[in-house]
Amino acid sequence: MRDLGVVLLGLASISAVVVACSGPALNSRIGIHAPPRDEFPPVAAMLDRRCGSLDCHGQSTRNLVMWGCEGLRLDPADTGLVPKCRRSGGVDTTPTELDATYQSLVGLEPALMSTIVAARGTHPELLTFVRKARGDEAHKGGKLWSPGDSADNCVVSWLASSTDTQACTDALKDAP
Repeated sequence: MRDLGVVLLGLASISAVVVACSGPALNSRIGIHAPPRDEFPPVAAMLDRRCGSLDCHGQSTRNLVMWGCEGLRLDPADTGLVPKCRRSGGVDTTPTELDATYQSLVGLEPALMSTIVAARGTHPELLTFVRKARGDEAHKGGKLWSPGDSADNCVVSWLASSTDTQACTDALKDAP
């Protein structure tokens, strides 16, 4: 009888653990307050051109991975040593690749991203990707832009949920 009690207690414990661990999906628990996905394409185009090559963030070994026609493609058959954007006779970055880059960027520092977006883009320099691009922190690619220039305004306005598409266009034209 005592063994039955131990077995029942064990089953009750396992049931409690199962119930405790079966909560809402991880994404709904994290609750990242992110910049608008629908405003991301002009930002992504600028970042893809400046940062998405195969020797930079267009490789899967980076913390921040950028998917697109400048480097790493989601379809491995499209990835090569030569960029395959439309201007080079290939296919531009796909919506699925934009989504993957968006998730990579937003998920890099989710708590900081949430704080900055909730504050309408205030203190973007708290984000590592902004500090590195501004040259305020060591970055293999060096300084990519300065506070207040078109590339910086493109990113900061997106973080404020009010993307300055003209700044993004200008930054894309100025990209190497």
